[in-house]
Amino acid sequence: MRLFISLVLLVSLASSPAWAESCRTAVLLGYWPPTNEMLRPFSTSPRQNPKGWQGRNWRNLGYNVHAYFPEFPPDGDPTNDQIGEPGSVGAKGSDFQVDYQDTSRDFWRIMAVHKPAILITNSRGGEIGWELEAVEGGHGTGDQSAELDWIADRYGQVHLPEQSSVDRRSWAAITTYRAGERLASSLPLAEILRRVQRLDLVSSAIDENTSGNYLSGFMGLHGLAYAKDNTHVQAAGHIHVGRSVSVEDAQLLLEVSLQTTLERHPPNCEAQD
Repeated sequence: MRLFISLVLLVSLASSPAWAESCRTAVLLGYWPPTNEMLRPFSTSPRQNPKGWQGRNWRNLGYNVHAYFPEFPPDGDPTNDQIGEPGSVGAKGSDFQVDYQDTSRDFWRIMAVHKPAILITNSRGGEIGWELEAVEGGHGTGDQSAELDWIADRYGQVHLPEQSSVDRRSWAAITTYRAGERLASSLPLAEILRRVQRLDLVSSAIDENTSGNYLSGFMGLHGLAYAKDNTHVQAAGHIHVGRSVSVEDAQLLLEVSLQTTLERHPPNCEAQD
């Protein structure tokens, strides 16, 4: 019986992304529209993506691409709700509600499942259509508790990423990379920018500052902190998508950005942890 259980466990591990496929896995994360809508084709959830997952060996580049994002019922539009209201935060039970505690919990759960080699986080930005973030973190002056470096999400009972309310690794990230201490994106930013500009769809730029000290910056910092602490990660970074960018344009821009990154970093399974 013990031998049978051991064999079953080995087969299960060998078939799981974290065991055998992490070196060939890319993960995309999103928040508000248009980022959740642009990522939909890469979701393996039939409920979120009834048309079917298109991420398997995407464009024959050797990577399986997975995406996670929230939903915004009843109308899919969070802009007609106040920050912190359920319509703006996202549906309960969906991944990555716009909430520090939910983001922390979902991020580390998904990293444990996939151990991705490529990690691109995304969120809605302002007027710039496709904004490639060069750095994350560095908020505050260091003379107050780290959660006060962040803007309140106004949702639930805890509005800030307090030590007792977020994963210990989230707390380590926001306490380590603050007061000027930042992490740099490892995406091929200049090459992505050149290819995006050739499409001539929207304005685009590399932002040498950060994604800010709200949920965008929180998610972006998580991605770079994960990459810093895990040598199997080949590239990670954050993209801000302008609020007026159409879903169709956002999907084209994402495909160019993703393809550029995967071409620059082909799967390297020999270097897997």
